[in-house]
Amino acid sequence: MTPSHATLSHLLDDLLGSSDVVLRARAENVRFEERVSQQRWGCYEAEHPPAGSSYEDWLESHKDYLEGLVYTALPETFLSVNSEAALPAAVTSDLGEGQILIRVESLDYALGESKVGSLANLENVLAIYNNQRRDPNVTAGDAKALLHEVCRSLNQNPYAVRPRFAAFAQELAEDSEAHDWPLRLRDRLGLAHLAPTNAFGPHPVALMRYTVKDVAEHARKLNANHPLAVPTVLDAEPYEIFHPSPREQNYGRTLDLAGAGDCDRLASEVLHLRIDYAPSNLWKVGAITTRADTSSERLARLRSDHLACLQLLSDRDDFGIL
Repeated sequence: MTPSHATLSHLLDDLLGSSDVVLRARAENVRFEERVSQQRWGCYEAEHPPAGSSYEDWLESHKDYLEGLVYTALPETFLSVNSEAALPAAVTSDLGEGQILIRVESLDYALGESKVGSLANLENVLAIYNNQRRDPNVTAGDAKALLHEVCRSLNQNPYAVRPRFAAFAQELAEDSEAHDWPLRLRDRLGLAHLAPTNAFGPHPVALMRYTVKDVAEHARKLNANHPLAVPTVLDAEPYEIFHPSPREQNYGRTLDLAGAGDCDRLASEVLHLRIDYAPSNLWKVGAITTRADTSSERLARLRSDHLACLQLLSDRDDFGIL
């Protein structure tokens, strides 16, 4: 065991014994992870070791790792070093490439940086673009230009370099078509970070849709080894709402914030190479008007129920047992 490995291992041991549910959850995720290859773990521990034994030290070293190898034009998430997390070949087959992916995007940057200005205006512009509404003051060409501005912001904001979490449209059709889709998808996809604030009110969001083929074509241009992967703890910041899935699962599984206790609500989740959005990818816009309950007691129960579902769905009573 190398000194850096010892430091991380001891740090995780300390966090697992913490009374802080969030810190304990973030450490559990590392210990539960089964898809990161030994090669990838080895490089992570050797080249980005924590400078000390505190949680803050780990956060800093993890951030350095992400910025150097994951938040890049071609993240190692989609290279051979992460082949153990690649999605099944059927997903990127000729038939599989026709599947539609959906993703909820925050519009807080885009509305502030574009001439659209407000969610209500954007909703109007999108309806005009889709020939669902007419406005004597906004032509179809004007609408398209404004949507290009919004997409440009989504493509270039500070978070645009990250691999993107997405789900399959068919699996979430009922939630996506509902009038309260922002809240439903917030819960189904575990998007607790998209919350209203006292200063700015409801959180504006857009529902984007595109095909697996769109992602795969971009991956081929970059010579990626695979265009989509199961999310792992090495692909984003430590996050208590994320939960690794067992190796028996073909996809990641989202943690249901609604707490329904229904294992069928664990949506399939994937990571994919970022693509540039175009106006045609903007499906609908809305706002998240309430904050998800992620208090310590509830978070602990949500994660416990989620783990039980993963064990059941994978026939793995031993998964997640430390």
